[in-house]
Amino acid sequence: MAINDVSSSASVLDQYRTPTTTEEKTNELGRNAFLELMVAQLNNQNPLEPTDNQAFVAQLAQFSQVEGLDNLNTTAESMMSQFTSNAALQASSLVGQSVIVEGNTTGLLLSGGVVSGYADVPDSAADMTLSIEDENGVLLEQIPLGNHDAGSMSVRWDGYNLMVDGDIVNLDRSKLNAPQYLTDENGDTILDSNGEPVPAVYAAGEYNFKLNATIGGEAEELDMQMSSRVDSVTMSAGGSVTLNLTGGQRASMDQIKQILDA
Repeated sequence: MAINDVSSSASVLDQYRTPTTTEEKTNELGRNAFLELMVAQLNNQNPLEPTDNQAFVAQLAQFSQVEGLDNLNTTAESMMSQFTSNAALQASSLVGQSVIVEGNTTGLLLSGGVVSGYADVPDSAADMTLSIEDENGVLLEQIPLGNHDAGSMSVRWDGYNLMVDGDIVNLDRSKLNAPQYLTDENGDTILDSNGEPVPAVYAAGEYNFKLNATIGGEAEELDMQMSSRVDSVTMSAGGSVTLNLTGGQRASMDQIKQILDA
């Protein structure tokens, strides 16, 4: 059945027209403009060839779909804004924390602090050796660690003591390059207030760590992932978050492998 009663149709559509108090310039076809155009189309249609019911309904359906997509875009933008805010909040909570960063083999030893790291041992390893270098790549120590089963291996070093998988390694100080205790200009051991020798601790700074082992009869260097402290957070205009680490390094959130205790 065709729509012949133009005035009746227009009256029905007029019920859904919302009065506008403020006129805004826009390039988009809003709800009110769409209804005004439809009413004008019905008022000016050829009485001998009135608008087909199906075509009329199709126009309404098309408008509903467009309006639905617009609402969907608005919702998506809102969700993206919320996601960005949450990411920034999560990143800011890391400031001052120590994190282990993927691909970072340089550990920053702070005064009185500890450098942490770990390595994934793919298979049972023998003759493991941990090498510690200064920031210029000069070898300082080569510490034998023996064998290790397949799995993750954790390392903690404070410049003097070394812990592997939570256990203190019994180091043969006589075979280390660093002296066991501090000495004065006369070569005498310096004592603390309790009369105990003062351990010779490596100074604060950046140190590189390398782990070598024999796996399946072949000598291999295993990847070390070392800790660094988050000094600040930077957010780009596009919403991406960058962690600024002590020592000038930078890392994205997806490069963080582990967050250490404060």
